[in-house]
Amino acid sequence: MRGQESGVFALYGLLGEGSPPFSEEVLARELGRHFSTDGRVRVSLRPLPFGGRRQVALSWPSWQVNAYYEEGDRVAEDSAEIQRRLGAAAPVGLSRIRRRIRAVFDDDDSRDYTNEAIEMFRFLTAIPGAVVFDPQQNDIMRA
Repeated sequence: MRGQESGVFALYGLLGEGSPPFSEEVLARELGRHFSTDGRVRVSLRPLPFGGRRQVALSWPSWQVNAYYEEGDRVAEDSAEIQRRLGAAAPVGLSRIRRRIRAVFDDDDSRDYTNEAIEMFRFLTAIPGAVVFDPQQNDIMRA
């Protein structure tokens, strides 16, 4: 599946019809709100090379999560592939999803940032109408 870097962990927040509108700016604002009680995190919006898109970087002293708001044909193709992989276990309408938030986590072999990764999962599952997919396990994650 495109968009999954090797050697890192990723989660997809697939935004269904009932999900609110998102943009890179909205994603940065909402992640800032969600992580506002963590005084160690810095949330910034950074340009991606070779294009007008931007990523939201959540940076801790020695760890980082990059979040991307994505939409369009590429997301639709991935959603259809996820629907195919999940078969009957896929939520209704999954293959029609054309918007997502992709969270890519730095390695954390020492598990110093497990709670922060869980908070990102909680952020994604709290979005109305969102389906959280783990591309490493090919499975829907549930809260």
